[in-house]
Amino acid sequence: MSGEINLSQLMADAQTPNRVLLQQTRALASKWGPTGLLEGLDGDNERHGMAVLLENQARQLIDESTTTNPTSAGIAVGTAGSGEQWAGVALPLVRKVFGEIAAKEFVSIQPMNLPSGLIFFMDFKYGTTKLPRTSGDSVFGTTKTGDKGALFPSASVVPVGGLYGDGAWGYSINDQTATQNDFASSASVTSASVNFNETVIATLDNLRFYEVAVGDFTRPDFEGIRAFVPMSASVELDGWLPEYTFLSGTQAGGTIVFVGSDTGSNDEAIITSVLYHAQPSDSTRGDFEDSRAELVDSTATAQASLGIPEIDLELKSIPIVAKTRKLKAVWTPELAQDLNAYHSIDAEAELTAMLSEYISLEIDLEILDMLIINAQVQDFWSTTIARIYNSVTGNFQNDANLAAQAWTNQTWFETLGQKIQKVSNKIHQLTLRGGANFIVCSPDVSTILETIPGFTVETDGDRMKYAAGVTQVGSFQNRYTIYKNPYMLTNVILLGYKGSNFLETGAVYAPYVPLVMTPLVYDPDNFTPRRGVLTRYAKKIVRPEFYGRIIVEGLTRL
Repeated sequence: MSGEINLSQLMADAQTPNRVLLQQTRALASKWGPTGLLEGLDGDNERHGMAVLLENQARQLIDESTTTNPTSAGIAVGTAGSGEQWAGVALPLVRKVFGEIAAKEFVSIQPMNLPSGLIFFMDFKYGTTKLPRTSGDSVFGTTKTGDKGALFPSASVVPVGGLYGDGAWGYSINDQTATQNDFASSASVTSASVNFNETVIATLDNLRFYEVAVGDFTRPDFEGIRAFVPMSASVELDGWLPEYTFLSGTQAGGTIVFVGSDTGSNDEAIITSVLYHAQPSDSTRGDFEDSRAELVDSTATAQASLGIPEIDLELKSIPIVAKTRKLKAVWTPELAQDLNAYHSIDAEAELTAMLSEYISLEIDLEILDMLIINAQVQDFWSTTIARIYNSVTGNFQNDANLAAQAWTNQTWFETLGQKIQKVSNKIHQLTLRGGANFIVCSPDVSTILETIPGFTVETDGDRMKYAAGVTQVGSFQNRYTIYKNPYMLTNVILLGYKGSNFLETGAVYAPYVPLVMTPLVYDPDNFTPRRGVLTRYAKKIVRPEFYGRIIVEGLTRL
């Protein structure tokens, strides 16, 4: 019927803001594609970002022509006689300068359409309290201590909550409860019982075994006993180590043994029940529907809630506001005339390009500083043989056992690779995305990396891929791309992860107006020409756990 409403079409027409923005960005890429200014950019993200920058720049050129060039000689404001005066220079300059910015290799580039805005990100939370999970806790756990950017030695803090740890995978399974009145305990926990874990062995005297007979459970899932939770009055007891829960004896007549602390309130006398998972059978699936409750009245039968746990979505935002950088250039008419006469060089164009490139270099260094300062993971390494960092005293010290071994400078320098891998693995653990895939260091540190096994030189390293500054020099272990920052004088190695998706990064660089050039103005007193350059952008660290740093001691001994 012609008047029939097509629900699918209505839903398709109900565009979400993200879809509308994506369509607008694609339209801009199609608009600027024929100009050739998007050629050579890798991936849709870079092409779309450059298209937004060019559109912002073109809009700014029109605004400038409106405010600075009055209508004259029959030429309307904003037409080819005014607004396009510098378009032939400004637009290619934007493509050149921002196409060579090194920051795009380390952070996400998300151009702004307005001078202020919000960075949105999602967090998924548990919506139901279901031991050992609490309603309101993040599904991704707690991966850092204190405020954002807090540093810690990479081996001293273990992420908690979420799916971290053994037996943390039971949130979506229907739990069963076994009431216990006969918990037995013993104090025979040994180093072998805790798999020789040095951290746990330090508190071995405070640990006990707590045992419960298999017969007290109904069809327990013996392959999932690490997810069983001992409780007291429906509250999970503190101090339990689920990674060491095991079955003693047979499945028919053995005992399930828990390892926990005997300090505080952990005592077999107050353990009232165990939360466990049942093994399904042909007649009993053990799912939520099997355990439903029915409420019966005189007219109908209604099902109570099945108790399926929930995951809640929380949308968060961080405000960002564009900041401004400005530079100006002054030169003499004689300089411009002589450069043009002897070398056919346009002094005005060269100085304008230099101003823009200098600003982009400062932005590169500003972003790198932001990443180093906020890096979530930190570790230490020394160039001196057998000299290691003591996290207790906070100082480097000589290790007699290491010193007794046959080290050379070459073999000792290879231990830096172990530190890099250690920090990389910690980044993977914290981000749940991947280990570090890029390294930024000073020339001094690069001297070490470029001389140890595993380094592969960039065969096209002499080509200026970026602006005069950060340079890609090669890769390490076919895993880390190494960038050398010649302006970096500190003894710090920056490591980070940047995924293929623009969302898989820990920081954002958001250019607003790439380049604003003032009209060429002559001083009436001395005929000196002047021109200024302005750019506006914002930056923000969002997830500092995507970055780590290694402090290198003893670079002066190289």
